[in-house]
Amino acid sequence: MSNEQVICENCGKPNAAHEGYCFACGNILPAGMQAIATRGLSNESTLKPQLRWGTAYFGDQMILRMHVRGANEWVEKHFSEECVLGRTASSDGCIDLTEFGAVDLGVSREHAKLTRQSATIMVQDLGSTNGTYLNGQKLLPYQPRVLRNEDELSLGELVLRVSFMRSPR
Repeated sequence: MSNEQVICENCGKPNAAHEGYCFACGNILPAGMQAIATRGLSNESTLKPQLRWGTAYFGDQMILRMHVRGANEWVEKHFSEECVLGRTASSDGCIDLTEFGAVDLGVSREHAKLTRQSATIMVQDLGSTNGTYLNGQKLLPYQPRVLRNEDELSLGELVLRVSFMRSPR
């Protein structure tokens, strides 16, 4: 394996030359743009993704689990399309963080949105007053970023550790 690196044009972070997507921002890298012929697989049913730290894979039978820093509780959500994180309990696709001190910690009513895209989850700030941070990097409003297992998501000063868990069903 080569030690060559390519710099992401979007965020400026170095990535391995063979990677298709930037590890920091999810931007497509030159290796991801190359047209490569797809070979047929003999038995696709034996190929199962392995869940590991940092993976972006979020399968159909998975649950999003968020640990709120400073609280001894987890928030769990199984969703198929999208959900909004904030202080609003009115919409069905919303995770209400009010009980965790969201008002005092600067969480907007509709702070950030998680959107399912194929087998990944994208996160985007919804123009919140105090910003959304993914692993310490501020998100630009309405610019989706890939969410990975064990990422740290900060809504204002409310910090969530995100885990992807297999559903017990």
